[in-house]
Amino acid sequence: MNQQEQMYTLAEQWRESGMPKSKFCREQHISLHQFNYWLKKFNKIAKAEQLKPEVSFFSVAENPSSDTKQSASKSIDRKMRIDLPGGITITIY
Repeated sequence: MNQQEQMYTLAEQWRESGMPKSKFCREQHISLHQFNYWLKKFNKIAKAEQLKPEVSFFSVAENPSSDTKQSASKSIDRKMRIDLPGGITITIY
């Protein structure tokens, strides 16, 4: 385990312990300054992980409706409509 992994593990242990940082550092035999440095990095990464949007994929299939079909002599009008939460609709022509 490299130093970063060790310090991140200690950061998680400290959070779960409920101890003051100074007492935790004394018991772990690390300096408070060093622990604060790694804790700051740990918090930055944890915050970035929380802000990452969840990505989901969906498939799109052609579903012709009666209003988009034209007679055989005319071209078919194709469009895509996406209904989002909050009443937002996106239509692509």
